[in-house]
Amino acid sequence: MIKIESHVKKWYDHLEEGKIMGKKCPDCGATEFPPVPVCNNCSNTNLEWVEMKGHGKLVSFSVMRFMDAIQSKYGPKVIGQVELDEGTSFTASLEDYDLEKVDELYDLLPADVTMEIIQKDGFKFVSFKLK
Repeated sequence: MIKIESHVKKWYDHLEEGKIMGKKCPDCGATEFPPVPVCNNCSNTNLEWVEMKGHGKLVSFSVMRFMDAIQSKYGPKVIGQVELDEGTSFTASLEDYDLEKVDELYDLLPADVTMEIIQKDGFKFVSFKLK
């Protein structure tokens, strides 16, 4: 059995409930996403769970291509850097983005995106889609 730290397990439990959660520091107000046990701004360990608004801006991206047979089922795909409304940034995929239109994406930056929960291969994870 794989041991999962409590904050990681709770993160996945929230995804199962359809909630995208982060952690907020009550001392400095910084929001951490994905959630971590220690505030990256002030080192406080008493962070509180908060539901993310689910909005942000795609500020950069690249196309990830997988060369081996096992990983090729996951790509190619667009991976982007998103600045969330809560003030933190996150790197994630734009699932099912039409790669034929990837050149048009440059002209849209910074592009409005929303978070969504995706399930593949029995796992749930956070992805983004253009508004």
